[in-house]
Amino acid sequence: MTEPPGGAGRDLPPEFIELIRAWFGPRADSVLESFRESGVDPAALFGATGLSAASPEFGQVMKQLSGFLRSGAPDGSINWDLAHDAARKASLTKGGDPVVAASQGSQVLDAFRIADLWLDQATEFTAAGAAPLALSAADWIEATLPRWRRLTTPVANSLTKAMTWLMEQHSREHPGAAELTQEASRNALPLIGSLFGLQLGSALGQLSREVFGYTDAGLPLADPGATAQLPQAVEAFAAGLELPPAEVRIFLAARESAHARLFKRVPWLVDHLHGAVESYASEISIDLNRLEAMMADVDLADPASLRQAIAGGLFAPMLTERQRSSLRRLETALALVEGWVDVVTLQALRPNLPDLGSLREMTLRRRAEGGPAEHVLATLVGLELRPRRARQASQLWQSVTDRGGAAERDAIWSHPDLLPAHEDLDEPEAFYDRRRARIAADAAIDAEIAALLGPW
Repeated sequence: MTEPPGGAGRDLPPEFIELIRAWFGPRADSVLESFRESGVDPAALFGATGLSAASPEFGQVMKQLSGFLRSGAPDGSINWDLAHDAARKASLTKGGDPVVAASQGSQVLDAFRIADLWLDQATEFTAAGAAPLALSAADWIEATLPRWRRLTTPVANSLTKAMTWLMEQHSREHPGAAELTQEASRNALPLIGSLFGLQLGSALGQLSREVFGYTDAGLPLADPGATAQLPQAVEAFAAGLELPPAEVRIFLAARESAHARLFKRVPWLVDHLHGAVESYASEISIDLNRLEAMMADVDLADPASLRQAIAGGLFAPMLTERQRSSLRRLETALALVEGWVDVVTLQALRPNLPDLGSLREMTLRRRAEGGPAEHVLATLVGLELRPRRARQASQLWQSVTDRGGAAERDAIWSHPDLLPAHEDLDEPEAFYDRRRARIAADAAIDAEIAALLGPW
C-alpha cells in the first residue's frame, strides 16, 4: 500500500490506513490530509482507540473491521456474526474450553436430581421437566445468544441515533464539509454495528467462563423451564471456597432449578421480565445537550482527553422520570424473583447441606459485589441491579412463608397484580398484613354485592 500524500498517515499502521480506505474509498487520502490541515492528528485519533499495533490481534481486528465496513448493515444494527465469533474467541482467552466429560455430565444430573427432591418439599411449583444439561462455555454462548440479542438491540439503536446526530451537527456547523460528513455518517453506521457486536461478543465470552447456568442474572436466558450447569465454572468456584464439590453442585443446581420452576409454572413471568427489560432499554436516549457540552471540552487530538470523556459518561443514558419509573418496575420484578429463589432454596437445603450457610453467604457477597451477569447488563443495557432490593425481597418472602406457608407464598405469583410493589420492599415485614387486609376488604365487598343481588 502506498503512503498517503503529504505524509498524512506516516505515523499510522498500514492496517489502520486500510480501514480509512474502506471507509472513504478513493477519497481516503484527501480525508487524512484534511484531518492534518484542520489540526486533528490521525495518529492521535488511532491512539484514542486504545489499540496497539504491536499486539498480535491488531491486524486481524483491523482486517475484520475493514471487511464489515464494506458489508455491514447500513442502519447500524448489531453485527451478530461478529458478536458470535468474538464471544467464542473471548471464551478461550483463559485457556481451552474442554468438552464436558461424561463423568461431569453424570455429576450434574445427580446434583439436579437431589436438588429437585428437596425442592419438592419447599414449593408448590413442580419440577420443570426438561432434562438438565452440562454445558461448556461454547455451549452456553450458543444457547443464550438469541436472548442477549433481544436485550441489547435497543441499546445499539440509541448509539446509532447519537452518532447520526453528531454527524448532522457537524454538517450544520461546517457547511463546507457537509458532503464529506454525510459520506462519513453513511459509512459510520456499519462500523457502529460492528464495534457494538465486538464489544458485546467479548463481554459474553468472558461471562461464559464465570456463570454457573442459565439464570445467574435472574433473567431466563434459555427456554422457560430449561436448566443447565457449567462444570468448569462450578469446579473453580468450589475450589475457591474449599468446600466439597458435590455440595456446591447441589446448591447451585437448587438455585437454577428453583428459577426454572418459577419461570415454567408462572406462564406470564418470562414475558413480563423480558418486556420490562425491553421497555427500559427501548427508552434509553443519549442526553444530546450534555453530549454536545462535553464534546466542546474534548481535544480530539489528545487520546487521553477522549478516553477520559468516555470514562466520564460521554454516552451515558439520560434518565427521565418515565425511565426511572420503568427502572423501578424492572428492579422490583428481578428482586422478587431473586428473593423468592433465595427463600425457597434455603428452606429446601437447610436440613440437608452442612455448609449451606457458607454457600449462601458467598452467593450474597457475589450479589452485593455484582456478579458477572450484572456487570454485562450494566455495561450493555445500562441496567444497574441493586442488591439491597433483593435482600428486602428475601425478607418479604420469608415473612409470608413464616406466617402463611409455602402455598400462600407461591399463590401470590398467580397474577401480576398480586405481586408486591416497589413500595412493599421498603417495609417487607408489613406486606403480609396489608395483603390480608386487602383480602378481607375484597371479601366484604363481595358479601355486600351478594346481599344486594339476593338469592337467584
